[in-house]
Amino acid sequence: MRLMTTDAHILRGIAATALVIALTGCVGVKLTPEGAQVRQATDEEARACTIVGKVTSSIPSKTLNKLAPNKVHEQLIVMARNEAVGFGGNAIAPAGPLESGVQEFNVFRCP
Repeated sequence: MRLMTTDAHILRGIAATALVIALTGCVGVKLTPEGAQVRQATDEEARACTIVGKVTSSIPSKTLNKLAPNKVHEQLIVMARNEAVGFGGNAIAPAGPLESGVQEFNVFRCP
């Protein structure tokens, strides 16, 4: 039963990502009030937390070419923070490197 709950969270996260990308084109993605409650955790902080999911943030290549590298990173983090809420998370941390406008983030529930 727990696996079904995790699968539902993953599907909800994928759907949220697709919706954000479709509606905004990834230019100027705004941090939601709920996403503002999610912080970026360091690797050390994350050790004390429970992982509750993983999200993948991405920026389409047509938009990627128009953004400065630091803006790309900021937008990916904003998307990940917004999506983490759907998993009941209150922190995110990169799960891999930023490559071609795509980055994975672990979602955590921290004390």
